[in-house]
Amino acid sequence: MPLTPRIRDFLVELEELIDRTEAPGLDREHIEITTADAIALVRLPHRADPARTVELQVDDHKVVVSYGGEPLHLRPRTFALQFVAAVLGGRVDIEVRQNVLWRTTRSYLDGSPRPFLVTRMPVPSLRPGRERRRVGFGDA
Repeated sequence: MPLTPRIRDFLVELEELIDRTEAPGLDREHIEITTADAIALVRLPHRADPARTVELQVDDHKVVVSYGGEPLHLRPRTFALQFVAAVLGGRVDIEVRQNVLWRTTRSYLDGSPRPFLVTRMPVPSLRPGRERRRVGFGDA
């Protein structure tokens, strides 16, 4: 199945967003777009830290953003583009808290004390702890 008009429109909007956003950590020369079966996979590599690479999986109904935490499923495309703009600008932090049986990931936007997304997954760990880090491309 070829690329659908909705996916193509999103990719055009994403390209325009990338062109107009200052993102010093984004390796613009190595952005990858792969398409197959009415899905597009966009890989936005970080210039210095491969762990900060962001991937977007785009289909007709949603955008799935993988950015260091749990994958974020976004249905409204306008919010997906707003979130990508925040990631490009380095305005997203994640906090990962590990305990013996669970991993809890909290995502924060623009330094807010309240997370906009909290996920819990049954991922056991022998080393409980907590780590908060910036994700995105706001710095090189």
